[in-house]
Amino acid sequence: MFFDRLLAAVGLGGYNSAAAYERHLRSKLRQHRGNRDLAFADAIGSDSIALFENQGDAQIAVLRHHGLTDGMSVYDLGCGCGRTAQALQRAGWHGRYTGADIVEGFVSELKRKCPGFDAHVHREPSIVAADASVDMLFHWSVFTHVSLEECFLYLEDSFRALKPGGKLVFSFLELTEPSHYERIFENRVGRLRRNRRLKLLDTFLHRDWIALWAEKIGFEAPQFTAGDDQSSHPQMWQTLAAMVKPV
Repeated sequence: MFFDRLLAAVGLGGYNSAAAYERHLRSKLRQHRGNRDLAFADAIGSDSIALFENQGDAQIAVLRHHGLTDGMSVYDLGCGCGRTAQALQRAGWHGRYTGADIVEGFVSELKRKCPGFDAHVHREPSIVAADASVDMLFHWSVFTHVSLEECFLYLEDSFRALKPGGKLVFSFLELTEPSHYERIFENRVGRLRRNRRLKLLDTFLHRDWIALWAEKIGFEAPQFTAGDDQSSHPQMWQTLAAMVKPV
């Protein structure tokens, strides 16, 4: 009983990510009444349309660095309202795009903005794609909001869905990264000290854990890029991991 109360106090007892993000989206639509585009941008962490587009363009630069070309089949896990999809559309990319998200409102908005792309609501820790059918699978700040066990299940099913030689690219938070520690972890600890509820789940991963999961699942050894590294593409703030399914 005490443990249940403790979990509820920190905002994790019975945590329902879909419900939490539906509430979050509704609050942004109320906050930005009359500016639908800004409401959706703000709901996924971009406080301006310019930032929303810049972040999307940076994501495309990352994907191109990791081998994205026209004609590929790509899967956007946690597609949101289509920040990456809209950037792909602006860039003139042609291929098979599939997006998945737990929030129905986000998926509907993506379909409205990118009518040529496929997207659907999916709330299980799995990939909605046939075996060995995806060339590139990516997700931004998805593993920051799910449990460690769900991270592993997503990685495992990504391996199944990827073609031999296909690549997985994703971002994550590191507790050992000073900016992640100071801006996210210390802020969350401060909220709890003030007896304030944590609205959304934030998960931190370690590179060694990701490397261990990759080895157990069958991926090649992952490559990591620090969030402030802009030597090959714009900096992404979160750390990037990239891993290949062996041929």
